[in-house]
Amino acid sequence: MNSGENVVLGLIVEGHGEEAAAPVLIRHIAQSAGLYASIKVVVRRHSKSQLLQASELEKAIEALTRQIGRSQPVLVLMDADDDCPKELSANLNIRCRTSHSDVRVSIVIAKREYEAWFLASAKSLAGKNGLVEPLDPPEDPESVRGAKEWLTSNMSAGQAYSPTRHQATYSAALGLAEAREARSFRKFEKELGRLLDWH
Repeated sequence: MNSGENVVLGLIVEGHGEEAAAPVLIRHIAQSAGLYASIKVVVRRHSKSQLLQASELEKAIEALTRQIGRSQPVLVLMDADDDCPKELSANLNIRCRTSHSDVRVSIVIAKREYEAWFLASAKSLAGKNGLVEPLDPPEDPESVRGAKEWLTSNMSAGQAYSPTRHQATYSAALGLAEAREARSFRKFEKELGRLLDWH
């Protein structure tokens, strides 16, 4: 795929915040690398608890491929919470290969939660949309339980982090090099590149 080609990507997320933010982050990554003039991201939202139920992820992928066509890639993004990202990803990949072997599907599990990527790139987000300045990341961003609470504790007095208010803004502004300190973010970039044939 070349830099001027229109690209379609199916995306399954679990939260209202990610529904708006993940497409922004995908375009941020692409534009920073000068890869695509336009990416059309078609999003479907389902709760994690629903997707983990037997056949529900498969149904979500099937519905999405009816919208975008079976030749288009699908990215599934969810939070690990207290689950092991590697094990969860492996189990979901087996289900996808069994039910949709003809569809390019990638599973990405954000360790703990999507907001851990904001913690990793805290310096680049300092002073933006309520966050204090300066702002240093925690030592191991992906080990923090309650990344949303960490963000709130580092906002100006009287402000609180809200996924629907802040997630897309921070996704557009985060420093990619800093975010790569988070292993699951590197996985996100890698799988995105694999699905979209970035070389």
